[in-house]
Amino acid sequence: MIERVTVAAPDHIPALDRAAGPLPLSGAQRALYLVELLHPGTPMYNITVAVRLAGPLDVPRLRSAVARVVARHESLRSTFVPGTAPSFEPVLRIGDPAVELPVVELDVDGTESAEAAALRLAQAWADEPFDLRRGPLLRTRLLLTGPGRHLLVVTMHQLVSDGPSLQVFFDELAQGYDGEPERAAPALRFADFAAWQRARPVDAVQLGWWREHLAGAPMVLRLPTDKPRPPVVGTHGGNHRHLLRAAVMTPALRLARQLRVTPFVLVLTAYAAFLSRLAESRDVLVGVPVSARDRAELESMIGFFATTLPVLVEAHAERGFADLCRSVQAELLDVLTYREVTMEQLVQELAPVRDPGHAPLVQAFFSFEQEPIVSPRLAGLRTTAIDLPPSGAKVDLDMLVFRSATGGDDFDLTLTYRTDLFEAATIARMAEHFERLLVAAVTDPAAPIRSLPGSVEDVFPLPRRAAVAAAPRLDLTTSAHAGMEQSLVQIWREVLGRDDVGFDDNFFDLGGTSFALTAVHTLIGARTGAKTSLVSLLEFPTIAALARHLGDGPRTGPAVAEPAGPARAAGLRDRRNRLLQRRSGRGAGE
Repeated sequence: MIERVTVAAPDHIPALDRAAGPLPLSGAQRALYLVELLHPGTPMYNITVAVRLAGPLDVPRLRSAVARVVARHESLRSTFVPGTAPSFEPVLRIGDPAVELPVVELDVDGTESAEAAALRLAQAWADEPFDLRRGPLLRTRLLLTGPGRHLLVVTMHQLVSDGPSLQVFFDELAQGYDGEPERAAPALRFADFAAWQRARPVDAVQLGWWREHLAGAPMVLRLPTDKPRPPVVGTHGGNHRHLLRAAVMTPALRLARQLRVTPFVLVLTAYAAFLSRLAESRDVLVGVPVSARDRAELESMIGFFATTLPVLVEAHAERGFADLCRSVQAELLDVLTYREVTMEQLVQELAPVRDPGHAPLVQAFFSFEQEPIVSPRLAGLRTTAIDLPPSGAKVDLDMLVFRSATGGDDFDLTLTYRTDLFEAATIARMAEHFERLLVAAVTDPAAPIRSLPGSVEDVFPLPRRAAVAAAPRLDLTTSAHAGMEQSLVQIWREVLGRDDVGFDDNFFDLGGTSFALTAVHTLIGARTGAKTSLVSLLEFPTIAALARHLGDGPRTGPAVAEPAGPARAAGLRDRRNRLLQRRSGRGAGE
């Protein structure tokens, strides 16, 4: 799932002085925590793996092995609490080991098979949200499915884990279950890494490369959809599984070797070409996970070491697939070279227009792994891993491809999608036409992109539902809300620490941060009694607009954003240009 490089690491990561103050979050944790604040109670950042266990299982020994892993890794004992003082940064806390491994006996009522019932229950467990403040952010449960048959379900929150962390967990679980001597806790802890990372200044050269590289790139991927896009993007998601059989993937892997590109690059290129054809856009940005495990001391740690970075794919209609693969390989190498800049920093620097209807910068993700999701083993047992993606969507479309646990060149493909945009049948057609595009591209690598399958007409057969148009934006009421405006002015002044707050000033132009916005949200509820979601404060970033929204009272439908007329759009462009000029000036003077 994660494309990685290893580089020389001359700088040493020092141990953090735990008495010096609150433990910081890493940059990636900070950005993810903000998403959780905007969309509380969602399972979209749950990472779940279920493992079939066949044979005589020693449950107490397994429980003890889980406890040993938790005791060794601070990340699995971490919780996160909101900051209460400027700059309102969240705080990381480390708790005592607390492990539960409840055993649940499967109850089958005869309407479905034991296998289907077990997977349905495991999926329900995977979709249970975590309490980030109370924890723990690891859940282990054991399902007894029959004599000598169990299903071990392990769920972690992504704030404390990533793909490689899963394998570390299962490797150490096997060592504990086998009774191997217990190893000491790692000398380096994740909090040490987070503090070191946050203390490093932003690399002006790397940031400058990204600014120049993405200049003019499309910040919104306008995919056709089944339903009008709502003003505020939702998190409800669905998953569609599709098997890419060896008959498809073996020739694809062979072509990758012939072109001297990685399989990751080849399948990413096919995915980007498919998105380009659907969106009828020459250039597309695809988010790929990039690992920060670039030194030996981080390899055996459990923690969230991943970030997402955009890959720009220039899928010109006349360009051949093989040529595009080589271009994407070069692009990905550049991205990995300049990977010290996080997605959060890119969003702040490029300052795309904040639209709650779209994820910032990229709306399509891609992950690929040449091995199964994990390779678990427990002495005396036959083990088979099953990936259980959560029913929550981070972006419009997210493709995950990894080698099937059955072996050979079969690969499992999962498309996660927003259910408020797409119907399940449409996503099924997408998977089918993506496979056709991949087969056609591998069969004739010189074929131009425009000739490949996967057009809008293929996936959205006529009559097409008017899918590209956004939901209508209504004008706000013009009634006065002077009392609310004055309350908001006072709150903004306190949180921002400045008196020059105007009714039409954008909160972020005044120096506000996303975490400062959470403090505003808390104070609005405490002082005015108004009930609103945190994401609505992004929709209405000025006092005048927010006061009108709050003064209108509860709504039965989605919140109505500010009018998106020419004047508003021109104002946003002007604000973005001013920010870029100020940042360029600071960079020139440093």
